[in-house]
Amino acid sequence: MKASHRLALFGGTFNPVHNGHIALARHVAAHFSLDQVAFLPCFQPVHRNVPNTSVEQRKKMIELAIEPYSELALDCCELDRNGLSYTVETLTEKKFEHPDSVLYWIMGADSFNSFLCWKNPEVILQLAHLIVCTRPDISIDETIYPQHYAKNADDLMANQHGKISFYQELDNPCSSTRIRQQLASANATENPFLRQCLPQPVLEFTQLYKLYE
Repeated sequence: MKASHRLALFGGTFNPVHNGHIALARHVAAHFSLDQVAFLPCFQPVHRNVPNTSVEQRKKMIELAIEPYSELALDCCELDRNGLSYTVETLTEKKFEHPDSVLYWIMGADSFNSFLCWKNPEVILQLAHLIVCTRPDISIDETIYPQHYAKNADDLMANQHGKISFYQELDNPCSSTRIRQQLASANATENPFLRQCLPQPVLEFTQLYKLYE
């Protein structure tokens, strides 16, 4: 029997996308034997402010950042849909487009701890597996669907949906908030933090269009 195509969706504002996002996506793809991780920039996040950059600018920065990596892709379905970005609606759309694929949703530990407040969380688990990226500074609420916890990565591969796997996030000094703050300062091009955290084409793009200044 032919193995199912394994597609992970990595949502966020990506304002801007940075090397921490890229490293996490690539490591998750390798650890869970995924065929592809699609960056899924949201049009309007439900629990955050609207990004101060345009849709086209965020799309372009992701395109520049992922260009060297064949396992990474850009999916603009939430940008094209406009309005609030609900995960259950996105996964329903992706399952319709890819009925034979196994879907994975990549999320952070803080998002997982509020998962019961999401729109139709039980339906989400009927559509996809969850990969929860954990950090030492955030404790997981283990009362959230513990019956769905996966034993290991193989446990996800043996099921079509409904498993929750916890993946220790890499040590990452980069954050989009701090990057925006540093880009607003003088001599951003020579800033060692920005050179560490932003892919060179993305840094050049922010400078060319004076983003975040």
